[in-house]
Amino acid sequence: MSIVVKPKAPSGAAELVPNDTYNAKLTEVWQFENTYGQRLGFEFTLGGKGVEGEKVMLSCSPNLSPKSKLAEVLRSLLGRDLTRDECQGIDIEELVGTECRVLVLQSQGKSGQLFSNVEQVFR
Repeated sequence: MSIVVKPKAPSGAAELVPNDTYNAKLTEVWQFENTYGQRLGFEFTLGGKGVEGEKVMLSCSPNLSPKSKLAEVLRSLLGRDLTRDECQGIDIEELVGTECRVLVLQSQGKSGQLFSNVEQVFR
């Protein structure tokens, strides 16, 4: 008996966004779980530079500490440091609609597929 393995067929991969900094708007925030555990997803809709309406994502741990990626993203979206009260808890859904700039870089997943990823958020 033989066992034949085949590569996974590509699933309608999204258009890659060229590496660059773009004007963007935070359009959705959600929680999910993957192999890294609990995560927060931030979806940004891009504007200008021929990518109008394209969507890109950033994910990070939901753990809020002063040096966490989440705190970095929140500081960038707010345009200021977090207050003492916000460090104890903040409703990130209230930030949906915030205009910002994002640095998008292409990354390669474990399967070898390229995707566009938000590396940094700027106010």
